[in-house]
Amino acid sequence: MQNLGRLLGFVRPHAGWFLLGVFFLAIAGVVEGLTPLLFWPLLQLVLDPSIQADEVPLLDLSYLESAIYLKDVVPVEVASAAWLVVGTIVFLYSLKAGSEYLGQYSTYRLGFSVVMDLRNRLYEHTVRQSLQFFQRRTTGQLMSAAINDIEKVQQVVSHVLADLFRQSFMLLMLLAVLFVLDWKLSLVSFLIVPLIVAPVWLLGRRIRRISRAAQERLGELNSSLQETYSGIRIVQAFGKEKWEAGRFAQRARELFRENLRWVRHYAVASPLMEVLGAVTVGGFILYASQRIGAGALKPGTMIQFVVAFVKLYQPVKRLVGIYALFQQALGASEQVFELLDQNQEVAEAPDAVALSPFSRRIEFDRVAFRYPEAEELLRDISFTVEAGQVAAIVGSSGAGKTTLANLLPRFFDVTGGEVRIDGKDIRSVKLAALREQIGIVTQDTVLFNDTVRNNIAYGRPDVSEEAVRRAAETAFAAEFIGELPEGLDTRIGERGSRLSGGQRQRLAIARAVLKDAPILILDEATSELDTESEWLVQQALANLMKGRTVFVIAHRLSTIRRADLILVLEGGRIVSRGKHEDLVARSGVYRRLYEMQFADTDAPVATLARQGASGS
Repeated sequence: MQNLGRLLGFVRPHAGWFLLGVFFLAIAGVVEGLTPLLFWPLLQLVLDPSIQADEVPLLDLSYLESAIYLKDVVPVEVASAAWLVVGTIVFLYSLKAGSEYLGQYSTYRLGFSVVMDLRNRLYEHTVRQSLQFFQRRTTGQLMSAAINDIEKVQQVVSHVLADLFRQSFMLLMLLAVLFVLDWKLSLVSFLIVPLIVAPVWLLGRRIRRISRAAQERLGELNSSLQETYSGIRIVQAFGKEKWEAGRFAQRARELFRENLRWVRHYAVASPLMEVLGAVTVGGFILYASQRIGAGALKPGTMIQFVVAFVKLYQPVKRLVGIYALFQQALGASEQVFELLDQNQEVAEAPDAVALSPFSRRIEFDRVAFRYPEAEELLRDISFTVEAGQVAAIVGSSGAGKTTLANLLPRFFDVTGGEVRIDGKDIRSVKLAALREQIGIVTQDTVLFNDTVRNNIAYGRPDVSEEAVRRAAETAFAAEFIGELPEGLDTRIGERGSRLSGGQRQRLAIARAVLKDAPILILDEATSELDTESEWLVQQALANLMKGRTVFVIAHRLSTIRRADLILVLEGGRIVSRGKHEDLVARSGVYRRLYEMQFADTDAPVATLARQGASGS
């Protein structure tokens, strides 16, 4: 019930629409509940067309020895009883129709607003999480929570909520009518209610658990789709289409089985209601016939009571179905609220301060890092990079190079020591201010299915076209952009799939140029390019590096020979540091890596940067 309370908490900002919906649906439910009282007047008109308007009984209360006539409720002069009854029916159903429309519109709007707020809250919360959060979950699972799980909630909050209000007020009105007609008969009829409620309640709890399991299977299915489509080149290159189809079919079968479990439990509720309802009606008829024979119950009251009791079956049955759907939605919402309850592992301190423009140095002081419940990945890392210097981080695969660089923009938080910018611990400054001063270009270029312009000016719609063009020229991207069908307004496909690797990389560099951050992280930005593309990207990187403090994560030593400081990582520690010539002269990890690459003679990025800076 806690999750239900949290869901209802999202209703508060839209209380006006909630109250409107309740008001109009209450009118619709009350009118529907009153209609059984009109069946006896209608039957009398059929049996005796000559009946007078003041002779049409609405309620004949034998136990009070009194009666209420339709003329007493509708004090309008009419020519005949038929006009009075027909006019009353038209009026009531018109009122019901108008109230239902306004009530459903208000409730649907409320539901869609609640779901929109919930989805926005979930998205905003997850995108602020650390990289560890995303490493523990697949993209498919997160997408399933944001789309499929909340869609289940939307079906209930938007559609079922309206039906809940309407059926609830209709049920209350019918109960009131039954007790007014004959309270003794009503009590006897409702002895069966506990037999109905208990199994339905038990079914609801089962449905909730099954719904959660089904949503988890759906998340796995989404994950399988996302992985296969994003890696389709590898799937086809290895000829594994059939194998992937088999994996997908297996997960689809698991989802199929969970859905069937849900259907079995959900579908049994209605037949169970009908059987129990038949037993109730049967017992009621036997008891009522005895009371009529004894003169304690009039036939007219009996007819009205039977009609009201039969109509009572509809809201009870609908409410049972609504209960099951609510349980399904609560099961789906569990994962949503679990994600919302995740604390931000990289959170901004309550007293965080602004970070002045970077001007002096970056210090790593006895830095350590470990993932939760894992061995230490980095330990005792200490070094200083002065403003304007190029620092390179090298080492074998798995040495912790990228992890070390990720500590600077606080994608992860250190588990020991400090990282300082101009003397300030980066955990004490505002996250936005910190990351605003850091530009990143990686080998895994991230572009969006948008225009070239919007990818370069990512998140900055107010940037002028001239500024975008200058950034493209600096990144040596202007030429190929001019050849695209719509220039800057050309859409580049998912992850830039309509561009070559070199073109994608140059767009990423143009994006970093436009950001104009004083600190730059290059994560082997040329490692997967052909010779011509690499040369262009290297020149673009040289332009980008001018006047900036640069961290180069390198697998290819050719890109860092002229770095001011080279840090060699091994086993999570800095095993040596210095400049290229000094490190090659020593025996150690760097020399071994250098010899393995045969002293690669490619033009180094750092050299190009210095050539550009000196004008040579």
